[in-house]
Amino acid sequence: MGSSVHEEILKLAASRGVLIDPDACRKLEDREDPLLRLEQLLHSFNEPPLVITPDMLAWELRQTENVGSAEAEPVRTVGHISSTPPPPRVVKDVTGNSTSRGNVKDFAKYFTDRFHSLKRILLRRGDMAGAMPISRAVALTRTVQVIGIVNSIHTTKNGHRILEIEDEEDRCRVLVMSEKGEDSVLKDEVIGVRGRMNRDKSMLVADALIRPDIPYNRPVEKTDSTSRVAVLSDTHVGSKTFLREEWDLMIEWLKSSPDARDINYILISGDLADGIGVYPDQEEDLEIDDVYAQYERVASYISQLPDWMRVIVMPGNHDAVRPAEPQPTFQQELQKMFDSRVTFVGNPATVELEGRKVLAYHGRSFDDIISSIPSLSWERPVEAMKEMLKRRHLAPVYGERTPLAPEKKDYMVIDEIPDVFITGHVHSYGLDDYRGVRLISGSTWQSQTSYQKMRNISPIPAKMPVFDLSTLNLSVVNFSEFYNRQKHSATRVL
Repeated sequence: MGSSVHEEILKLAASRGVLIDPDACRKLEDREDPLLRLEQLLHSFNEPPLVITPDMLAWELRQTENVGSAEAEPVRTVGHISSTPPPPRVVKDVTGNSTSRGNVKDFAKYFTDRFHSLKRILLRRGDMAGAMPISRAVALTRTVQVIGIVNSIHTTKNGHRILEIEDEEDRCRVLVMSEKGEDSVLKDEVIGVRGRMNRDKSMLVADALIRPDIPYNRPVEKTDSTSRVAVLSDTHVGSKTFLREEWDLMIEWLKSSPDARDINYILISGDLADGIGVYPDQEEDLEIDDVYAQYERVASYISQLPDWMRVIVMPGNHDAVRPAEPQPTFQQELQKMFDSRVTFVGNPATVELEGRKVLAYHGRSFDDIISSIPSLSWERPVEAMKEMLKRRHLAPVYGERTPLAPEKKDYMVIDEIPDVFITGHVHSYGLDDYRGVRLISGSTWQSQTSYQKMRNISPIPAKMPVFDLSTLNLSVVNFSEFYNRQKHSATRVL
């Protein structure tokens, strides 16, 4: 087909108020009766999409080939499913269970629960069999195993590390030689130590440091679910840098693309609104300077999601909840702004979706973990997520940038191994796997703010990770790329 047909396709699309992806346009040019094909596709939508994608053309071709076939399935509107997916089941959440008053007794109970919870996990490991209290171990001359919480960390001039650890009864110093290559110990984490006391019984010389960790060779069995889950994070509605155009493209894709028809759940992992007074001079970056108006806008944007999808939302450090983690979910005054298909959970929370356990955490503790472990970076948040899984704790460092509420139960302990682990906060993006646990860092829907520019933070926005509940396969839809291609198409139409 020549350039005249190309121009006719663009003109027809423009006359219907839609744009057309360059790849979709080329595919149409290769078809018989391309203008008729485009007309048929446009008539198949309840509402015209913003942009015609190659996926939409593939769907239209399948429907055309099925016409007249006795065994063909009934043609259905793109984006429609016949049944509502089952609701999420909340497995673990501080909401409704918070008892913290912040007194000395609360702190004692909090750290005692942390220690005992992680000690139980460590004792399941074969290499921690026979672990004994520190008070007994320091009196022996043979190799011993002990479990303790790290009180302090010092580095000698030769690069060796001296830890002080304690359990319920006693404490001791642990020498970790530099050749062990162990530079990732965090204050307040619970570890196992295998080693032998030195001659003067002043410290335990470590042969190995052992963490609770995720077991090797965890089987990931396929289920009979037909659903997929899309992950959004850090929408920051109310900010001048909220990516409205990319959001609109995402909504249109979810409503119209054949690839979105089995996305039955949307999980938003915190920072729904930009908030007020979260960082210095934030008011200069705000489009909406009233926090309740921000959440009204959030609710209106979430209402745009296809009506067959169930939505799970949790707060982050920008949201209108208490800053200390674990964070109970939004108050009723804010919840009533949203429709009934929205499930509100705290931060962190574990939810079960059609038999799969999903651990969601906004991720404020990235601020402490990434700055404490030399090998980590803001550009690779999934590596920090692996460190959380190794320690079986979402926020092991106490008293730094992450405020932690001293609850009687430490809700930041990862006591049950999830199938999927989701975070946000860092405005980056990543997909990975750690010993069978799928890792998702959920991007952002905010471009770079002046504060981020000052701190040299470069966001990776408008990527929507998707995972399959049956196979746990991971994929991503890049709406930044869609938006750039749409602008290119618009220029060609004009």
